[in-house]
Amino acid sequence: METLKELIQEAHSLIPKISCNEFSNNKDKFLIIDVREASEIQETGMIEGAINIPRGLIEMKLTPGENDLNSNTPIVVYCGGGSRASLAGKTLKEIGFTSVQNLEGGFRGFKKFSS
Repeated sequence: METLKELIQEAHSLIPKISCNEFSNNKDKFLIIDVREASEIQETGMIEGAINIPRGLIEMKLTPGENDLNSNTPIVVYCGGGSRASLAGKTLKEIGFTSVQNLEGGFRGFKKFSS
């Protein structure tokens, strides 16, 4: 059985990162998913245009072929720093999405980049 650290390392290796700069220049091309819990978002806010789907609900809320989504829909996931987003990205790949990226540095990295 894998440890949490091993699961996160595996997810990081499977899900490519997108830099805050590249993301900012192409935001309108992505479905942007904030995988943090609602309480975190209430405290810190979220990236404009993002939708909130907590990591634990990803496979129940998103399916290729539903809600105008197809397996090639370009998706960027983020959390506070990156680990939960990688795990969510791995889940999205497992359910059929092929173009999933993790925002490098997560929300904290994006806020730092944007300021």
